[in-house]
Amino acid sequence: MDDYAARLAEKLSHESMTRTLVRAGMLLSAYELIKLQVIDGVRDFFWTGQVDDDGNREYDPSYEMDVRARDKSLFKASCSWLVEMDALTQDQASALEDVRVHRNEIAHELPKILIDPDFEVNVGVLVDATICLRRLDVFWGRISMDTDPQWDSTDVEDKDIWSGPSLLMASLVEIAGLLLESPSE
Repeated sequence: MDDYAARLAEKLSHESMTRTLVRAGMLLSAYELIKLQVIDGVRDFFWTGQVDDDGNREYDPSYEMDVRARDKSLFKASCSWLVEMDALTQDQASALEDVRVHRNEIAHELPKILIDPDFEVNVGVLVDATICLRRLDVFWGRISMDTDPQWDSTDVEDKDIWSGPSLLMASLVEIAGLLLESPSE
């Protein structure tokens, strides 16, 4: 059997296809969880607390200038704002763009990922997604604690701040067979 045929047989094995599907699903899920923290989190930061007559939330007008005007992509614009707020580093914002690009590739090319022996889900992107999501947890968690009087005089370490999305990601990371920090550590 030639090299390509051997690699194709391995790629089509039950174990390989299962691993690929789990990791593809994890990356698709990671992107959706990150979008919640990036796009929705930033937009909600600018919510005035008011609702219009149609039941729509009203946002501070500065949202348009401070966020939306940064890029035609709302994801990129929101990441840029998060970098300015020190919620993410520029490298982490770039990593999130890599997550978005790889997510699109997986979402549109899943059959290729399953059968092409030269294409794998980029595990490094999964790890970066998890790290960035944790960083956003701490950022948004600190804002929530700073604005909620119940947390006055309470000292909470960053390692103890976990959101639902990060807890889900921790479970997905475990299922995907990747080793990262867990909420209990």
